[in-house]
Amino acid sequence: MPTPTPTIRHQIAFGLALVLVMALLTIFAVVEWKVKPDLIDQRHQKIAISQHGLLDLLDAKLGQIELLTSTIALKGTNLPKDEALFRSLFPPIFNNHGDPTIAGGGIWPEPNTFTPGVERRSFFWGRTGPDMEYYDDYNNPDGKGYHNERWYLAGKQAPIDRCRWSNAYIDPFTKEPMITCTVPMKENDRFIGVATVDMKLSGIADILSRYGKENDGYVFALDADNKAISFPEVAVRFNPYRNTLRTVTELEQALPWLQEALQASQSLQDSQLITIKNDGVLNEAAYVHIIKYPQTDWVIGLVVPKSKMTAAADSMGLFLMFAIGGLLLVVGIIAAITARNLLGKIQQTTQQIRELIEGETTQELAVGKMNEVGELRQAVNAYGEKLKSLLRRLEAIQEDLVQNEKLASLGSLVSGVAHELNTPIGNARMSSTSILDTKHEFVHKLEQPITRDDLDQFLNHVEDGTRIIERNMLRASELIRAFKQLAVDQTSDHRRDFELHLLMNEVLLSMRPTLQRAPHQLEVAIPAGILLNSYPGALTQTLINLINNALIHAFIGRDAGHIHIIATMATTESVSIRIHDDGAGMTPEVQKRIFDPFYTTRLGQGGSGLGLHITFNLVTGILGGRIEVQSEPEHGSCFTITLPLIAPERALPNSEGAS
Repeated sequence: MPTPTPTIRHQIAFGLALVLVMALLTIFAVVEWKVKPDLIDQRHQKIAISQHGLLDLLDAKLGQIELLTSTIALKGTNLPKDEALFRSLFPPIFNNHGDPTIAGGGIWPEPNTFTPGVERRSFFWGRTGPDMEYYDDYNNPDGKGYHNERWYLAGKQAPIDRCRWSNAYIDPFTKEPMITCTVPMKENDRFIGVATVDMKLSGIADILSRYGKENDGYVFALDADNKAISFPEVAVRFNPYRNTLRTVTELEQALPWLQEALQASQSLQDSQLITIKNDGVLNEAAYVHIIKYPQTDWVIGLVVPKSKMTAAADSMGLFLMFAIGGLLLVVGIIAAITARNLLGKIQQTTQQIRELIEGETTQELAVGKMNEVGELRQAVNAYGEKLKSLLRRLEAIQEDLVQNEKLASLGSLVSGVAHELNTPIGNARMSSTSILDTKHEFVHKLEQPITRDDLDQFLNHVEDGTRIIERNMLRASELIRAFKQLAVDQTSDHRRDFELHLLMNEVLLSMRPTLQRAPHQLEVAIPAGILLNSYPGALTQTLINLINNALIHAFIGRDAGHIHIIATMATTESVSIRIHDDGAGMTPEVQKRIFDPFYTTRLGQGGSGLGLHITFNLVTGILGGRIEVQSEPEHGSCFTITLPLIAPERALPNSEGAS
């Protein structure tokens, strides 16, 4: 007797239960082994990008002090060696409009340099509230002499335009942690002393603390001497009367869970990720991202809870389990009811077949068009059509996702505005510095009778500098507008009549500081009388982009080069502008891609791959022209722009003026 088997109804019920369990187990496995690691890796990548953004923020903070120290060193070198002049002129500069991060600073001439026969003649000011107070302690003849201090000796080997940063230390008077920026002073390549600015680390510690909170964790930081400049105060109590910073050994004792990370920081080259089983501050498992800040050789560690890294994956897994589990449960109930009805019809068909068999007839089993098999086929066909419809919808959704990705890439393109704004803002800053230097020189001259020529020369210099600042700030504004309109391929509404050679003169004037720093020659041959009705902002940006492209890329490894800009009438209705250099040239492979966004041959060396892409869009879009390039390796490059004298009319974007 054959072993009885479960009925189809029972098999279906068991099968549905098994499918439900397997689906939940599959979801759990996918979330744990695929989704969660991927999300954690993405979070790590975002944190790594965020850490580099933190380094950029520290660069900006330290760069302000570096610029101030370099300015003081330059003035200390060039000004007459007059004690009264130094004591009256430098306190406001050190004060820097009451900047609380500046604790003090000084000018430290080499022995017998400031006053012949006087070995120690330094000038030091320390902050007392909103003002700077002069101290003469370092000129005490009984001391060992400031020229024997480590920070002074380090300045002798430092480059003239860069800070030599000290290790962090506790100021013996204020009991505050700080660092010192030292810049050498040189006269005709002869070392004549150093200038220093003492910077409080409280601002840096605040930046690091905010950075840790923004990532739901905390930050610790060590200087190049393995001294703690920032650490979680909830775990390590700060002693306001302590004269030295905490060492790595002390931190390892106070924060034993960070021992592996602290040890790894002592030999860190770039960055590293370390896992902590139980963090004493967060009271859970955590990740430690440590990264080296090359400007000062600091090591910065970000500790984030592991639960925050996996929260999205856990939430997604739970949601999928409830959603798909509930869906499968509903589908199972519906399937059971449907199967019961279908089995009833199958039983009826089986009985009919038995009747036919028992009748021993050769008559075929008659089935109508709407028999069970027909209904099944019809249901399958209907289900197939439904699946096709869903597939078409999925394809449409996929197209939308592709378009969204393209729009997301435009967002990344707009982030490159900093690359294009560096030139006008840098030119404006250099002009403002020049005006300030001229003003100080003029104030010094006022101590004696001045001539009309002196006054005219001062006013002309201020006027020229002010114009440069105004033009560069206007150009910066136009750059932002251009980036805003680039996404919708629209034009600027700043259209007017102008002469090409006058516009070129304005470009040269605005770029004068940049060109003066470069050893290369720029020659312009643009005849008068070429009148355009077009967009001067877009054309100005185009010319500057091409000039900067030549300065940055064409003359690598060359002491000097030449750039020629020539304009001729191509036809009665168009003008041709050629920008030619005698630099390194380009290979055919490079020429094919130079106008692609984010393509650069100097990745990681200051090039973002946006300049020529923006230039191409400006020329072919707003200006209504075309741009071509001819180049051979070692034979230079020539960009030819052909523009209509009257730019095409373009409709203003609907979003103009919208926020």
